Amino acid sequence: MNRTSLFAACGLAALVSCANEPAGAKKEAASADVKILENLTLIDGTGKPAAPGSTIVVTDGKITYAGPAAGAPAAPAGAVRTDLAGKFAMPGIINLHAHLGNVKGVKQDQTFYTRENLMKQLGAFARYGVTTAVSMGSDTDLIFDVRKEQRAGRPTTTRVFTAGRGFTGAQGYPSTMPGMKGVPYEVTKNEEVEKDVAENAAKKPDLTKIWVDDHLGKEKKISIELCKAIIDNARKHGLNTAAHIFYHDDALKLSEAGLYAFAHSVRDKPVNQELIDMAKKKGTWQIPTLTREISTFVYAKPHAFLKDEFLLRGADPEAVAGVQTPEFMNRQANDKNLAKYPVFLKTAQSNLKKLADSGVKIGFGTDTGPPGRFSGYFEHWEMELMAEAGLTPMQIVQSFSAGAAEYLGATDLGTLEVGKWADLVVLGKNPLDDIKNTRTIELVMIAGNKVN
Repeated sequence: MNRTSLFAACGLAALVSCANEPAGAKKEAASADVKILENLTLIDGTGKPAAPGSTIVVTDGKITYAGPAAGAPAAPAGAVRTDLAGKFAMPGIINLHAHLGNVKGVKQDQTFYTRENLMKQLGAFARYGVTTAVSMGSDTDLIFDVRKEQRAGRPTTTRVFTAGRGFTGAQGYPSTMPGMKGVPYEVTKNEEVEKDVAENAAKKPDLTKIWVDDHLGKEKKISIELCKAIIDNARKHGLNTAAHIFYHDDALKLSEAGLYAFAHSVRDKPVNQELIDMAKKKGTWQIPTLTREISTFVYAKPHAFLKDEFLLRGADPEAVAGVQTPEFMNRQANDKNLAKYPVFLKTAQSNLKKLADSGVKIGFGTDTGPPGRFSGYFEHWEMELMAEAGLTPMQIVQSFSAGAAEYLGATDLGTLEVGKWADLVVLGKNPLDDIKNTRTIELVMIAGNKVN
């Protein structure tokens, strides 16, 4: 199947443009674009139970009715009606941690950050039901142009939010990685922090990003003092800050300093009560990115997922081939820390369950985009890993819908309620029965536009 027609063979009636304005309408007024999705089971993302026999009415890309069929308004002339009997509608997936535009195949370089490459990745996200992606600190100015275009109208592909350029210390991760030199700001003193945060903030990013990691002693790690300065300066510009963290002690100090989100899980040891209490007190979110951990060891030997039809019908063939080359596989197989990486995953899963049970806010994110992390496919794998950790399907759905929208302060996204953008996914099976059913995608809409 051609990747551009992913999920098109779903047996649903095609959604088409609504009719021209009726006779007698004012010449300058365009008729409304009305789409009616009928006879579906509604999972609205608020935490309410699934509601069979529901109708969703979408007018000019926004939801104007979502509820029992009996209460739906009469269909206006020209409305497009689609019978979704036996199907399930859930909110589109909001990924709070992605990286956009810098990768072709399994090579990473900012010279790849073109509109063509960016739109290709957003298209892949969209076909897998990821309707919003937050790009975390590795963007060029192009992202702001694309975001502006999207917010001026009704996007037809995955919405973008961005942290612009992120922050690290001098010669710190990820500036040491192939193709990443010059991508983050490298700061050494408070004066540089103030200047660089202001420069980034002038472009109106949606948040600020810091990388706080030494990769098991292999890299230089930014100091907590500089991190505090970044958090404080970002706050002066009205921006929250999320941090790439690994170590428990860093997470505790950063939360105490007012960090908005752990952009990864604590992986060096179990979270303790002190960190839990601090995260709750400060309102620090947890974005687990469990598939990021998978990607550190899964390619050391052949893995069955690389033959999964759900991957192959949507992923870049060059990337699928690239992760199976001897060069790519041997790099992981020969990593002296290889045996530790599955342990880090298990620690992250255990910590996720403990934080969720303790009432820490959980968002959804994957860190997809870098080589070997497949945009779209890994989001569904992330859900399965969250379920393995002990989260319920409803908790997982809310992490990528209502919870993710709350994290972004996006009052017009996240749930299938009146007044929200119609960013939704229609499934053949109920994800609340088994989270793996999010794979049964039959239709994706972004702002009421069908994704092809």
